[in-house]
Formats: sequence, C-alpha cells, structure tokens
Amino acid sequence: MLHTDFFQQIKQVEIPWGSTKISLPIFYYDVATLSVQFLASIEKVRQFLPSKRMHPFRVTPWHCVVSISAFEYRHSDIGAYNEVSIAVPVILDKSSPLFIGTLHKVPTVPQVYIHHLPVTTEIARDLGVEFAGYPKFLADITFERDGKWVRCHLKEANQSILTLSGQEGVLQNVPRSRMQPITVRSGYLLRCDVIVSERQCWSHRDSSRVSLELGEHSIAKELKEWNLGKIIGYQYAPQHQVILTPVIESFSVI
Repeated sequence: MLHTDFFQQIKQVEIPWGSTKISLPIFYYDVATLSVQFLASIEKVRQFLPSKRMHPFRVTPWHCVVSISAFEYRHSDIGAYNEVSIAVPVILDKSSPLFIGTLHKVPTVPQVYIHHLPVTTEIARDLGVEFAGYPKFLADITFERDGKWVRCHLKEANQSILTLSGQEGVLQNVPRSRMQPITVRSGYLLRCDVIVSERQCWSHRDSSRVSLELGEHSIAKELKEWNLGKIIGYQYAPQHQVILTPVIESFSVI
C-alpha cells in the first residue's frame, strides 16, 4: 500500500558525494519488511554492546530482545537494494524496567543499537558507513516467496549466515511509526531517525509460522552464542515507505 502523500512538503537537500549527488533525508518509496524479535541472553548480548550507556530491554531478569529484520528496498533515492539488520533495542543512560513489554510499555519511539547491517550494493554500504557509521558490508541477500512463506537468505562469500522465514497472514492497518537507530563511530554513539509510513502488516507471536536457520559464518556463530530463544514478535509488511534522516544527535561512548 503506497501513500503518495507520505513525502509531501518535506524538502530534501542535495549534497555532493563523490562523482554524484545524493538527497537527504533519504526517501524509500517501495519497501517490504520481514522482522522477528527473539528472547536472548542479556548477559551474552551485553558483552557485544559498545557502550555501558546502553541498557538492553529486560524482558525477564535473564533475557533481552534481539531483532532480526530483512528489508527489500525496491525503489529508493539510492536505488534498489536488500538489507538485513541484526539489532538490539536499548535504553540510553538508565536501566530498562524489568518485564518491559508486559508490565511496562515499550517506548513509543524505541532506540535500537544496530550491530550488523549487510547490504547488496556499494552505494548503500558506502553511504551508510560514511554518513552514520552503520556497520554495513556487502553480502548476498535474496528473497523468495513459496506459497504463503516469505524467506530471506543471507550469505557472505558463499558462506551462509542465516535464513529468516515467515508465513503471510491477514493484513491489518498499522499507523505511522518511528524508531531511532544507534550506531558507533570514533568514540561517539550516533542517532538517526527512521519514520515508517502507515501500512498493512501481518503480526503475531506464533512460532510455528516463523523460522530462523543459522549457518556457519562468524555472525551465525555469534548469534548462537546469544542463545536466541522464544519468538516474542513477528511482523511482515509487504509494501510501505520510509524516511531515513542523517545523524541528528551524538553521545560520548563513555
């Protein structure tokens, strides 16, 4: 579902970049998203966070959340490409309340530490690294649709990292939403804003409709160390739009 008014009255600024020009903020005109949230060992995940200012969501005394998302950007200001995000929702500078998501509400605009962000094009990689310190690298990311199943395969150098699969269902209208990706560069935490359009989305917690297969790549081994467990959320939105801002705030890592 495309909302033609989503980008209206937002002025982009063209800036030189290499031999070309890019427009900021970046508009993504046609996107599909497959996203799954897992319980993970909070003790293991904390070891990989770049700053003690970051506090993972405490879903239980022993578990935080790890989100694995696959994006199919079919049309954007920087061309078509695919992307996979491995991320940890966090709260900066204060501990997460216990049982967040059940006894305590998840923040309306969550902050998410981006741990890995493989992409399929050089411009997506280079722009992300240069402008916001995104941990991007080139990888082979493909989508396939088999009946009601949507699958994303992620590989690097012919070595499997993961396959994320989700079953389609009845779509429901979802309002506009926002999130704040957090990256790290040169001793600073960097924050951008992501705005996602109104959309139709299939959402549930039925683990029989989702699967994650991990390969033998070093990233897959890392995820195995995190003891990914119960699936606590799954969303599939087949068509929507996104606005990504440049860095708008920075914090010292210490």
